[in-house]
Amino acid sequence: MGWLALVLLGLGAGATLWWLGAPRMLATLMAAALVLGATGYALQGKPMQPAAPVATGDQGLRVDPGLIDFRAAILGERHRAAMSLADAAMARGDKGEAVRILIDVVRRAPEDPGAWTALGTMLAVHDGQQLSPAARFAFSQAVRLDPKAPGPPFFLGISLLNAGEIDPARTAWAQALALTPADAPYRGDIVERLAVVDRFRAMMQGAPRQPPASR
Repeated sequence: MGWLALVLLGLGAGATLWWLGAPRMLATLMAAALVLGATGYALQGKPMQPAAPVATGDQGLRVDPGLIDFRAAILGERHRAAMSLADAAMARGDKGEAVRILIDVVRRAPEDPGAWTALGTMLAVHDGQQLSPAARFAFSQAVRLDPKAPGPPFFLGISLLNAGEIDPARTAWAQALALTPADAPYRGDIVERLAVVDRFRAMMQGAPRQPPASR
């Protein structure tokens, strides 16, 4: 049944792409993904294994240590302890507690753009990697408090990218780069991320488009 489902999935996806007149590159990527999945299934699949209940609840999300150091460099060290507590709560899967910790930080330091930026980032994670109105408000407060700080637009760009908004994310990162001093230790990280986004956008824009097949 597993192989049958895989074949049906491939045929259905291929027919849908053909009907929509999707670019050839997209069809190639889809085929590669299906082949990779079939290979993995052949090597590791256990179709006769009994079913097991799926664990529910939020899964923990650990913040990369490099991003923590970057965050401290671009936002400052003032609230590093509280942000670490929020990171620990998120790693346990308790996103609500992480948001509550950062709301408390904002209440204690309502004029700190770094606190608002951290809250906006966490709210986006809490809301399923979507830039909710609450997250957008937090980022707008950070920008209002310090329009020349590169931190708020940079982390706004991360949240936009996680939400699938590639062009707005690129705009936000370009703004962050324009606000970053030439000698800032984190400038190279922003340049690198911008280059990755630009390569991706160029690849998508350069993909050959085929007219829909006559029906």
